[in-house]
Parts: sequence; structure tokens; C-alpha cells
Amino acid sequence: MHKNKCLNNRAGVTLIEVLIYITLFVLLIGTLLGVAYQTLASTGQISKNIAFAQEGDFILRKIGWALDGASAVTLGPKPSDVLMARFSGPSAVAFSQNGNFIYLNSGAGAVALNSQNVIASNLVFIKTQSAGEPAEIRASFNLANGSGPSASQIFTLIKSLKQ
Repeated sequence: MHKNKCLNNRAGVTLIEVLIYITLFVLLIGTLLGVAYQTLASTGQISKNIAFAQEGDFILRKIGWALDGASAVTLGPKPSDVLMARFSGPSAVAFSQNGNFIYLNSGAGAVALNSQNVIASNLVFIKTQSAGEPAEIRASFNLANGSGPSASQIFTLIKSLKQ
């Protein structure tokens, strides 16, 4: 009789236990898939933000390069137009904004500095000069994300002209 009691205690897994294990397994897999999806989505957004910042930094470096070698700066009729006479390299460099693009013209034709992925706006050059001080040029522009969630950032550069 003692032997029969031991055999009855060794019964297999019940249907309810199998359903509980399957439910727990499905919840675990669902959670892991959700985390993986969020990770991939945020990685894509981070890549777009990095590319966005790189475009703005590229334009700032081009403006800085032109101002570093500038001997004179003439502002155009629009606040976005500027002509820079240079000491060396191209003798003249011009920046302008037309539509969603910022252009650089160094004598070989205008070249867009930003891609179609961003929208450039509000390019403004301001020249100030205090008595006895070198002229100072302030350049600023706004870049907005051209695709996906809207993001916008203002980029600014201030440089003193060499005398």
C-alpha cells in the first residue's frame, strides 16, 4: 500500500500548469521583443539627430573658414547675403540663402551646404564694430528636420575680422 501512495505522488504535469508556463513564456518573449523594438527605434532617432547636428556644424565650419581669411565683409541687400573679400585662397566668398538651402559661392558657382534632409531658414549676418576694435561678424541660421519628427536648432557663430 505504501508503494501505491508514492506512485500517485509522481503524477505528470497538469494541463493548468502547462498553460501557466506557456503564458509566462509568451509574456517574457513579448517583453523582450518590445525592448528590442524600442532599442532599434531610438538608435534610428539618435542617428538622425547626429546627422542633423553634423549638417549644422558643417555650415558653421564653412562660415568660420571664410571669416578666418576675410579682409573685408560686405553685407548684401538681404540679411542672408554676405560677400567676404579674402586674403588668400578664393579672393571672394559669398553666402546666401535661397529657399531651404544655404549656398556658398567661391567663384565656381553656388554650392548648397545643407542636404535635402534638413530645412535651412533665417540665415542672418550682422556686422558690428566698436571704436578701435576689429569688426565682429555674427552669423546665425536655423535648421529644421526635413523628415520624421520635427526638430529645430539655431546655430550661431561670432568671429572677429583680422585687420
